[in-house]
Amino acid sequence: MLQIRSSPASAPNPQLVEQARARNQTNLAWLQRAVGKGKKASRSPLLVLLGGTDPMSFRLRVAQSQTRHDLTPSYWSHVVLVEPTDKALADATAWEISLDPAGGFGYPPKTNGVQRADLRRYDDAGRFPNIAVLNVPVEAEPVRDALQTFMRQRTAMDAVDLLTRWLPYVWGAGRTTNPLLDGFGLPSAAMAELVVGAAGFELTPGIASSASCPEAIWQAARWWHEYQGREDLTPLTGAYSTEHSLCDSPA
Repeated sequence: MLQIRSSPASAPNPQLVEQARARNQTNLAWLQRAVGKGKKASRSPLLVLLGGTDPMSFRLRVAQSQTRHDLTPSYWSHVVLVEPTDKALADATAWEISLDPAGGFGYPPKTNGVQRADLRRYDDAGRFPNIAVLNVPVEAEPVRDALQTFMRQRTAMDAVDLLTRWLPYVWGAGRTTNPLLDGFGLPSAAMAELVVGAAGFELTPGIASSASCPEAIWQAARWWHEYQGREDLTPLTGAYSTEHSLCDSPA
């Protein structure tokens, strides 16, 4: 069983706001509206949470029910780290460790599993109906440096090992059990956790960084804002749209 601490906050983060999706609006259009353009755009790194509807996403969303007090499935199946940009988000530099990379895995040890992400791949709101964007209150340069270190060194976290644990689970191979139950986080979330942490921001105070997952990041954004304030940090801020649920009423 996962060791999870509950936040003492009595109300959710008021700076994480629901932004309704306009009729037929794509995910990139939604994201661009959420983060702004030019001088109004965020100058901090971003985390984009995505919740998919394909079979792999379904299994990942159900697996993360172990991080929720009511054991209902998560809204989320993936997270992407996006560098600040003045350009359209479609052209932003972004990073991930996908369990289903568009160009295949290649040789993951070369980059500790990290892949360049193309946000256009997640533009389809039918395939990824749930979306959130979080502003991480740290400078961009330390995040870039930490990411490069992460890619060169597997000593702090072996993301290749995480890949080999999660792929049999999402593929339903043999008797593979949920890796989260053994404290092995989803690779892309664990990468974001370690990189952001190295830049000075504790992303998920309620759970061990090695067990991080999109749901843990979501819960931290919603409920750990008071803790971050006490530590003289700016809490995570952002916007979300959660149109697709795997149960009647997840929170």
